[in-house]
Amino acid sequence: MQDLLNSVRIIGDPVLRQKSRPLVFPDDTPYITGLVSTMGKVLEVAEGLGLAAPQVGESVRLFIATPDYLDELNGHVVFINPEIHPYGESEKREEGCLSVPGIYEMLIRPSRVSIKAQDVRGNSFSLDVGGLAARLMQHENDHLDGILFVDKLSPVKRKLLKGRLRKLREGGRVD
Repeated sequence: MQDLLNSVRIIGDPVLRQKSRPLVFPDDTPYITGLVSTMGKVLEVAEGLGLAAPQVGESVRLFIATPDYLDELNGHVVFINPEIHPYGESEKREEGCLSVPGIYEMLIRPSRVSIKAQDVRGNSFSLDVGGLAARLMQHENDHLDGILFVDKLSPVKRKLLKGRLRKLREGGRVD
């Protein structure tokens, strides 16, 4: 199981900075099925809320959410080729990331998100969510664009974290 946890890419890995490519149905269906299965296992071992494909080294537009945790997701746990539109009042909340282990910081994001995505069969669906579900969508979608939550911190906060982030990039752990 530790091997699965070690498969999570850490800040400094170039795949985390790439803009991910869209997936194509039905051509990518076997690849998607395998990737979702692997990501589900990794997410379970890592005990995170969500996981984006780049975090396991795959630069494709797919992320997953922990099953049965957020009722607002109406059972949707796989989000392929998502299009999100954040809106609503700004909300400050602590965030962390499996790819930036040991670092948790307060971050301001819009409180609501409307999302259009596809499931593992290529069926389109839409959701409108708030709270933690909206934060999860924004955080994971950022990964698909090569953005980490620490990129959204203030310059002062990033400067304070500079040494810890450098240690992670060099292969160390800060937790």
